[in-house]
Amino acid sequence: MTEILAPYSHEHFHSLPTVKDTHDTFELLEGQSHVEWLKDFFVEHGMDRKFGLAMMHRHFDLDPSERLVEYLGTSTPWTGSSDGMNEPQPSMWAFDSEGLLRPTEYMYSTLQDDGFDPQMLEFVTLLKAKLESRGLAHLFGLARYPGDNFRGSCEFTQGRANINLQPKDYPDDLKAFSTIWFFSPPLWELRCNCKCNEVAENHSHSHRKPQR
Repeated sequence: MTEILAPYSHEHFHSLPTVKDTHDTFELLEGQSHVEWLKDFFVEHGMDRKFGLAMMHRHFDLDPSERLVEYLGTSTPWTGSSDGMNEPQPSMWAFDSEGLLRPTEYMYSTLQDDGFDPQMLEFVTLLKAKLESRGLAHLFGLARYPGDNFRGSCEFTQGRANINLQPKDYPDDLKAFSTIWFFSPPLWELRCNCKCNEVAENHSHSHRKPQR
């Protein structure tokens, strides 16, 4: 099988559009109709409890030495792990301009995933072809499945931290749009997905620090 996975790339991460630009593209391409179709594709290949479908974007810039790592619902730039700690493991992946799937975000846990098995690699290859045929390879990627007990989250950005609120803490006037969809029966039926709060004048998703 032709290689489909590639390591993290700082340049690839910085090629991801802002959340506002990605959402505009999603609306232009009638993205929700593709989500409904891709749900069946994930389920058909038995990947609905391995991955979610992610609308790929970035919230702020990183230095070449940094990677975005999530721990307990908050993602911040890390420059490495401390002595005695595991290395952060990938939690989101996007296709680059050459069609290789690269990690874009990470998570920290003492429990380590096993990585991509042959069935998952075959699925990624098929997904790439499906997305390319629909002109969506630049829009969608993959997110790690969070488990059947996940009940949704809403991400907002403060400075250089992405913070995920649990549904019980959502403000009453929340304006948000979905950015990750999970297709396993317990999550899909309850519409448990990941959201970003609506881009507004006081919303800091567009924050960028100078390039280096």
